[in-house]
Amino acid sequence: MKNGIIVFITSLIFIVSVFFMYKYKKLRSTISPSKTFIVGTNAEYPPFCSVENGNIVGFDIDIAKDIAKRLGKEIIIKDMAFEALIPELQIGKIHFAAAGLTPTPEKAKKVLFTEPYLKGDPLLIICPKEKKGIGSVNDLKNKTVIVNSGYTADLYMSKYDEISLLRLANPAMSFLALNSGKADAFVSAKSAVKPFFDKHGVENYSITPIEGTEETYAIVVSKKHKKMFKAIQDSIREMLENGTIKDFKHKWDIK
Repeated sequence: MKNGIIVFITSLIFIVSVFFMYKYKKLRSTISPSKTFIVGTNAEYPPFCSVENGNIVGFDIDIAKDIAKRLGKEIIIKDMAFEALIPELQIGKIHFAAAGLTPTPEKAKKVLFTEPYLKGDPLLIICPKEKKGIGSVNDLKNKTVIVNSGYTADLYMSKYDEISLLRLANPAMSFLALNSGKADAFVSAKSAVKPFFDKHGVENYSITPIEGTEETYAIVVSKKHKKMFKAIQDSIREMLENGTIKDFKHKWDIK
């Protein structure tokens, strides 16, 4: 009988200990969030994000690192397909994304957008010089036009049923396809194609801005981690007010 009581008391102490360890662990995870931000990006869009000497660098990456520094966090940058960023944010695998993402009402149902850190980046129609008679979107009807999948140009051009879209992953692939005659034009944001033109020149192309268009970029925060949204939002505002964003634009030659 005595041994039975001892076994009962031992079992009870074990159960209570496990219960309080679980409650403590749960409480600790609530009040002590990770000291590391996991940030998603797509490293195929210089000067916003690209790989140099094995490191992911760029305008967006500098902004992400500055946010982490202001909030006392370490940072892990995850390079992934552009189309994977929103799904990864939705399931909470990344805390936020820094990848030239443009706020839209549809995306805002799935994720949280900060105040924009860059505005006024117009869409351009880019054609080989020998192509004649393309000076507006209307001139692209019944033609094949390259856009980069998921970006604002893709969303904008998708409104035109008479235009056949060729969706490619990045500007480098797009210029290769355009130069090889696989399409009549390439529509992209000005900043996304600037590095190509800086390196290869513009003399072989006809470039026409699309009136009334511009890309606006914001940091995108997962709704699974929405408690950190205000702090990230406040960091962006501080960087805009104190000239940090301006300095990064100058560093990466973004007009």
